[in-house]
Amino acid sequence: MKGNKVTYLDGVRGAAALAVVIAHYLQVFVPAVFENRPELSHFAWDRIVPKTPLNVLFNGNFAVCLFFVLSGYVLSYKFFRMKDRRIVMAGFVKRYFRLAVPAFVSVLLAYLVMVNGWGYYDKVRNLTMATMPDPYMVIPGIPELLKQGLYHTFFTYGMAYNPVLWTMTYELFGSFIIFGMLLIAGTFRFRYLLYIAGILWFHDSYYLGFWLGLLLSDLANSRSGSRIRIHSKVLLACLTAAGIYLGSYPYVDPAGTVYGWLPIGGGLLTNAIAYRTIGAFLLLAVMLSSRLGQKMFASRPLEYLGRVSFSLYLVHFAVLCSFSSLLFLHLSDRLAYGWNVLLTTAVSMPLIFILAHLMYIGVDGPIVRLLSRINFRPSRPQVSGARQAGSKSFRQS
Repeated sequence: MKGNKVTYLDGVRGAAALAVVIAHYLQVFVPAVFENRPELSHFAWDRIVPKTPLNVLFNGNFAVCLFFVLSGYVLSYKFFRMKDRRIVMAGFVKRYFRLAVPAFVSVLLAYLVMVNGWGYYDKVRNLTMATMPDPYMVIPGIPELLKQGLYHTFFTYGMAYNPVLWTMTYELFGSFIIFGMLLIAGTFRFRYLLYIAGILWFHDSYYLGFWLGLLLSDLANSRSGSRIRIHSKVLLACLTAAGIYLGSYPYVDPAGTVYGWLPIGGGLLTNAIAYRTIGAFLLLAVMLSSRLGQKMFASRPLEYLGRVSFSLYLVHFAVLCSFSSLLFLHLSDRLAYGWNVLLTTAVSMPLIFILAHLMYIGVDGPIVRLLSRINFRPSRPQVSGARQAGSKSFRQS
């Protein structure tokens, strides 16, 4: 089942990656969307739309929460289908390299921008009033580049030279949480109690997404579980609305908006991460039961977007801080501000996709194929050929 069990989840990941790209372009060119500061506003809508559920289309933090829920689901999928711990052990061995090789190449891309003087973000933010720090202020030496790209990015929540890399430590440690749980308690009868404990312990952290994804994967795929499926269209619609509503919890002050009544800052809900993660969980649960949603996200364009999603995520910031910023500066005296934002973004997207495609065919795809050869082979032949066939269809996350 190349489509239903794999492709539509890739499509969801691809859509989330595109949302992150859009979010960063808005962060640089329309900063009021993400700031509680009216003086940063360039339009009327950039103070209104961010306070509505429409911001789910460019809420980059929600997209990241969705990434983490997807990872919890995808990384445990094969285990719950096959109950084979060798899959988990192979995942442990491969995970760092799966993330680190493409991520380090993105750091090299940023280095290329810095040493050639192609970074124009520091100049463009004088026009846009963006408050994000310039990631290209200091050109590192090679030892520092290696330390940041291969160590700090993955073990200390570092993000030097490519701001999107702040997610890599969460992704790596979150993956290890999933693998550890599967090895220790993957077949434990009362493992759901451990899931609840993990959810409560990490309730105000990005790691919450991994626990919720693990829970959903167990419920949907474990032979000893219920293989949940929601048949009621009314319930699916309600869960979709709730997922969008929680996932779009705004960056700006929610007071006086449809979000104003939600408690935050105390108890279990200490920050917006929990709301956005629960929203992502609900939408993924809907996707697992919605044939319409699966068909839409398994479409050819979204399937391709899913394939290059990691590369897209990694390369777009270098384009934003170099080519896009330079183009915006050149057009600033020729076009009205809004048209400049639109044209700069529209012209930049093909370049981002070209670089993402090159990253995919030259780095991301090859590392996935290389790592796929690492397996803990059974000491004796597998009896169930059907189970072996089922495992081949799932692309490595």
